Amino acid sequence: MQSKYKWDFKSVDEVVALKLSHDLELPVVIAKVLVSRGIETKEVARSFLSPSIKRDLASPSLFPGVEQAVERIWQAVMKREHVVIFGDFDVDGIAASVIMQKALSAVGADSSVFLPLRDREGYGLTSGAIERCLAQSPVKPGLLITVDCGIGSLTQVAMLNQLGIDVVITDHHECGKELPHAVALVNPHLGASAGAESICGAGVAFKVAHALVKRAACEGVAVPKGLAGRLVVPAGLATVVDIVPLTGENRLFASSAMKLWKNHAGVGLHELMTIAQKRPVRTPDAYTFGFVLGPRINASGRMGSAMIAYELMMTEDRSRAKELATQLEALNVERRGVQSRILEMARRQCGLSEGQHIEGAIVVGGLEHSASGDEDWHAGVAGIVASQLCEESGLPSVVIVLNSDGGGRGSVRAGAEYHALEALAASDDALEGFGGHARAAGLQLKPGEFENFKELFRGACAKQTDGVAVVPSVKIECWLEPGQISYEMAGYMQQLAPFGLQNRTPLWAMRGLQIESVRAMGSNAEHMQFTFNIGGDINVRAVWFKCGNLSQVLDRGDCVDVVFELVQSDFRGFNEIELRVMDMRK
Repeated sequence: MQSKYKWDFKSVDEVVALKLSHDLELPVVIAKVLVSRGIETKEVARSFLSPSIKRDLASPSLFPGVEQAVERIWQAVMKREHVVIFGDFDVDGIAASVIMQKALSAVGADSSVFLPLRDREGYGLTSGAIERCLAQSPVKPGLLITVDCGIGSLTQVAMLNQLGIDVVITDHHECGKELPHAVALVNPHLGASAGAESICGAGVAFKVAHALVKRAACEGVAVPKGLAGRLVVPAGLATVVDIVPLTGENRLFASSAMKLWKNHAGVGLHELMTIAQKRPVRTPDAYTFGFVLGPRINASGRMGSAMIAYELMMTEDRSRAKELATQLEALNVERRGVQSRILEMARRQCGLSEGQHIEGAIVVGGLEHSASGDEDWHAGVAGIVASQLCEESGLPSVVIVLNSDGGGRGSVRAGAEYHALEALAASDDALEGFGGHARAAGLQLKPGEFENFKELFRGACAKQTDGVAVVPSVKIECWLEPGQISYEMAGYMQQLAPFGLQNRTPLWAMRGLQIESVRAMGSNAEHMQFTFNIGGDINVRAVWFKCGNLSQVLDRGDCVDVVFELVQSDFRGFNEIELRVMDMRK
């Protein structure tokens, strides 16, 4: 049996790892993980292993644009101007809106929040969204603050300026060659210092909120007790869900949010977690943020209005929180069904379901409103379907929801070997606009340009790898010997958490493990469960997800090399060590 991935192992400086192990009294294999991530001194290691937002978070005044933003916001507070917070419909945009509104309310501002509708208005500061925003504002705003959007909205900012409305842009997306003429531009790409250069939209909003609260304190305004925790939790939640690097200040936001969860998450998030997990959760982790809460909060913007999730995160009424959490759970169930249906149509369209060779990239699309209605494509799940296609194929994937005129909006997802924005730039002739990041982006397709775009984008992606098929790889931290796996090691690994982008869960490998038992598991036998002998009389449970089809080629007594994550599981109420298999070869 061949492995699914290329196994990469790069040894680290043994001398440095041994010294770090000695200085911090860590297992050598844990010290090797730190060294592999560029952490080579005990001082840096201590900060990494015991992150403290109070100790390590940089002053917000050092972040580009914050001082100018706070000056204009404080002016609005003093003049009693109405301030509109213009957000986005995903977790990052919702959390950023919550942070900004809580901070503005705390300092006495007159403010309201507006979130665009994904299906009708699309992402960002669009003309249609601005029109509805101003129409529903209780009074004409003197100031509009964007969160998680706006850095590319030159025309729309100019329009607002002509209407006599000042604009403060807070965003984390990459900047174009031209920038909007706003009162302030708060964006890490405009010169943020090391550690803050990759914060998400909610992190940027936190910077402004932090500085605003400090300004209010200097002016003698008393802010509510516990406000800091109520701002950190949504910032940390969004940091995990938006898949930004969990290093530097992002690590501070994420780890602090988990520590502060119990007392500062608010009744809404607690109720949502209880409904999703069927029990209260005292201390969440990156998994519960990213795969339990994240999809349910995102479901509001994908399937309906993001204001449902916004209200959930703002409410202090437990009965209302339960109602909203129930709504989000129902929307998430609906989202799963729609997502599954469109994924299958997309797999058939591109040939993935038949195992066809695909050149360069996957580009699929379908009508938002089909003749039968049974084959409607939903913009709310385009990004998720693109992610699944990308994960399955290893290729950049685009999912476009088409209008009747042949134009439409699409989502792009790409692996680490590709750059989505560069490929979109090379396909610009077929697009009305695009934006985002190297691995996740959005686009607006010109009417009738689907086939042209497909050809341009696939060619651009093929060029990025010189036409050579990319073999996905896994990076092994360390080859382990029998006896090195222990509860102590699993406990030390928790100090490396939270795990995510650029601080991935360590992957370990062992040679010649003997299979003591193997069977398929899951409702459709899509997974596998093993018992491995890891030396002497010691057996350990292991699971391999989505590989049930290999159960016929593995038998008891086989010896295999295994790449795995090491986790502590409470399977069936028993605390035990478990191997989460990533790959295997015989």
